[in-house]
Amino acid sequence: MGLHESRKTDKFLADVAWKRFWLSALELKRVLDRKTPFDFSTEIKAGRVLLVGEGNLSFSLALARKVGVAAKNMTCTTYQKADEYSEMTCTNARVLRRSGATVMSGVDATNLSNWFGRSKFDLIVFQFPNVASRNPLYGRNPNHILVRRFLKSAAGQIAGDGIVAVSAVNSPHYDGAFDVDGAAERNEYEIPVAYPFYFSDYPGYSHVTIKDDGSSAVGEGDEFVTYVFHKKKQVARKWGLR
Repeated sequence: MGLHESRKTDKFLADVAWKRFWLSALELKRVLDRKTPFDFSTEIKAGRVLLVGEGNLSFSLALARKVGVAAKNMTCTTYQKADEYSEMTCTNARVLRRSGATVMSGVDATNLSNWFGRSKFDLIVFQFPNVASRNPLYGRNPNHILVRRFLKSAAGQIAGDGIVAVSAVNSPHYDGAFDVDGAAERNEYEIPVAYPFYFSDYPGYSHVTIKDDGSSAVGEGDEFVTYVFHKKKQVARKWGLR
């Protein structure tokens, strides 16, 4: 075999290997359990809803506009303190309060009892949690640690058949980084149910979280997923939640 033919063979084998890797990576994306998005609006109309890590509050505002007077059931919180709010966030907070929603700043999603004590919610929502760093924490991706701690904290604030919803990018990287199944198991939740999430369903919603390199954590062409968590039945019975 000549040098030219050898190089062609090597390139062919490399292309085949890359294609197999690419296909296997696609398979690592979360397979959606539902074809239609999770219905946040119906849940808000049915009971008390807590939204954490709301950034510029644009998702909360988009929901409030959808549910009308039921916005009074919403408690919308940000990790940033009020004096750190951008002009947009301040405006969104004012509009939300006028709609009847409660707005709170400086709330740590991993320690909710500090702010809510024994208060219970029917739905707790965390949209696109991201610590904007890839530096390992306790040997794990820091986003997995964030989700794990959030789920532990949320477990003490959900009432009855209450549920927890977390939206994220649906990609092999995020599926591996967040490891929501592992986070659920560690905190005695059932394996989460995966729904598609579409930004277009929420006019005005703009994502603000960035990666550690300064780029947006949400890219054009990305697919998104909402994970819905239920407490394991035996645990719910133990704590009198059902």
